[in-house]
Amino acid sequence: MSRVRRADDARAADGIRERLLRLGRVDVSLRAPWAAGGFADAQLEEKLRRLTDAAASWLDRVIAEHGWPGRRLVGPEASAIASGLVQHVVDRTDFQRRCLRLVEEVAADGDVPVREVAYLTDALRWAEGREQVYGTKFRSAAGELVPCPIEDEPRVDARRAGVGLGPLEEYAARLRERFANADGVSA
Repeated sequence: MSRVRRADDARAADGIRERLLRLGRVDVSLRAPWAAGGFADAQLEEKLRRLTDAAASWLDRVIAEHGWPGRRLVGPEASAIASGLVQHVVDRTDFQRRCLRLVEEVAADGDVPVREVAYLTDALRWAEGREQVYGTKFRSAAGELVPCPIEDEPRVDARRAGVGLGPLEEYAARLRERFANADGVSA
């Protein structure tokens, strides 16, 4: 590979990383007050949806040209933001399914933590109206934050351990503390 090609690849990777990091900052700046307000602010929700839709379209182009933006391409923080972005996409299950396949491949190669497979699996299954596998998605039921329905729930902690996630009850306690004032939450 020529030096010019390597320099172009490095510049492209830097640009992708920087854009993902910016997207992450903007997402947090909108999502945090939306969550703190009980997910009731329709204007913030619409801003988040527009941001996520535009970011997903851009990410789709990045994937077509460079593959999944894993740690080797963009670093761990930006790679995690890419995964979170795909989790937040609404009404684009084909895109989520394609991304899940890519994340499974790069996780097997060690380029992303295998827990990202769990988060994306649950996001996709929930979007498709199916039970989740790893217990990463929650909702409010009768004023309490509870896991969305889980397939074979008695074995969920074993599946979580297999992908580097702690026990479901510990995760639930952290989410309940974080979203203590949020009604209708879907974490």
